[in-house]
Amino acid sequence: MTNLSQWLAAQTDDANIAGVITAMAAAGAEIAAVLRQAPIAGQTGLAGATNVQGEAQKALDVISNDIVLNHLRANPAVSILVSEELDEAVDISSQGAVIVATDPLDGSSNLDVNVTVGTIFSLLPADGGPLQKGSAQLAAGYVAYGPATSLVLRIAGPTSVFTLADDGQWLLTVAAAAVPEASGEFAINTARERFWDAPTLGYVQESVAGETGPAGKRYNMRWVGSMVADIHRILMRGGIFLYPLDRETASKGGRLRLLYEANPMAWLVEGAGGRSTTGRQGILSVQPTGIHQRVPVILGSAEEVKRVEDWYARG
Repeated sequence: MTNLSQWLAAQTDDANIAGVITAMAAAGAEIAAVLRQAPIAGQTGLAGATNVQGEAQKALDVISNDIVLNHLRANPAVSILVSEELDEAVDISSQGAVIVATDPLDGSSNLDVNVTVGTIFSLLPADGGPLQKGSAQLAAGYVAYGPATSLVLRIAGPTSVFTLADDGQWLLTVAAAAVPEASGEFAINTARERFWDAPTLGYVQESVAGETGPAGKRYNMRWVGSMVADIHRILMRGGIFLYPLDRETASKGGRLRLLYEANPMAWLVEGAGGRSTTGRQGILSVQPTGIHQRVPVILGSAEEVKRVEDWYARG
């Protein structure tokens, strides 16, 4: 089977991109090992601190951030690190060619119940600074820590999936993921219905109506509450993920962070034939104004995303 090194050699001749992806893959493998033993090592629960988002940090949030930081500090290709767990960007090397934006442990609130969590990352050219549109990404990926540990990557071509083998190698298991154009699944936190805007409410009501509604087919609702888990399901079998702007999140601009959640996930989903939007514009076209900026996120099967966009276009 093709391993990660062989895939990188075929995908890019840029040693900086290949080297940073290799470093993030190594960090992911180390985090996977830590997560497997965390309950035994007593590393679950809160760390007693909050991050820049005002969210309570889990002990494993801090540990995962340290692992990523250690791997990237050892790589001279890295210029700057932006992390969900750090208030400010970290200067790594003035000679580095690549900026890394990362959520070191997405979905950590699920750790104590053994649900899939992940590490999300985005690579940007250093000469543009951290506040670049998602369309400028050099590469993006995530590691999903589930029954198997998966590494999902895209440079400029297809979105590919690797699985961590017992010997520590990342082996290619899906050469080109393909998000089905249409689907009968949607992922949204329905407990927030009272805050939804009219387009979100309209789309969900149409879907819940099933065969008797305008969509003319039956839908199932899926919601894990771990973005990596929800997006990985959509990447593998289709569907749509919605965390829209609503009355409660409007003052913040949304719930999910643009640089290290929305942009890399949109990059991966679009590379697999899917579609992404904030409702008003494509996610990859949003101009960042801050390293922890939040945006609405709607992405997945192209036909479903287009239905949501049509609702927004109605005004």
